[in-house]
Amino acid sequence: MVLGGAVVVASVGANAQCSMDTECKGERICEEGKCVEPAPPPAAAAAPSFAAPLPAPSVALSLPPPQPAPPKMVRHSKGMMAGGIVMTSLAPVALIVSGTAALSASFCTFDDDDTSGTSYRRRCNYDGIVYGSLLTSVVLLGVGIPLIVIGGKKEPESEHLSATVTPWATPSAAGIGLRLDL
Repeated sequence: MVLGGAVVVASVGANAQCSMDTECKGERICEEGKCVEPAPPPAAAAAPSFAAPLPAPSVALSLPPPQPAPPKMVRHSKGMMAGGIVMTSLAPVALIVSGTAALSASFCTFDDDDTSGTSYRRRCNYDGIVYGSLLTSVVLLGVGIPLIVIGGKKEPESEHLSATVTPWATPSAAGIGLRLDL
């Protein structure tokens, strides 16, 4: 009975309209689980008619200085992020190749011919493929994940800093040019 009563009391308290002011629409606030209009601010007491009005205070209002607009945020490098996504996506392929090679190696058997005393061995050396694919998968994940994290990091856009690599070619020479704008 006591447990049933506690459940009923808890369920009555759970039917509140709100628990915070942000759950109420518009300017309404949450009081005792219900959204209500806020109380009007108390009116200033009117000066008695027989008293002279008080002079206005001569306090200068100082407004805070305007805040500059936040800088536009851009990704550190879209290329790094895209490369990391591709590398991370290829890691499961390397794991599948490794698993397939390990499975193929498990079906490889040694055939012994007991009558002549010679043994025949099938040619099935998959160790290089298995371990190479596992190592490739670890490297792809180990390089791809940091590329995604670093390339996807948002930073303020900087218009005055840039580096441009430009290939060039003439009939007698070719090369790469680097231009830094600081």
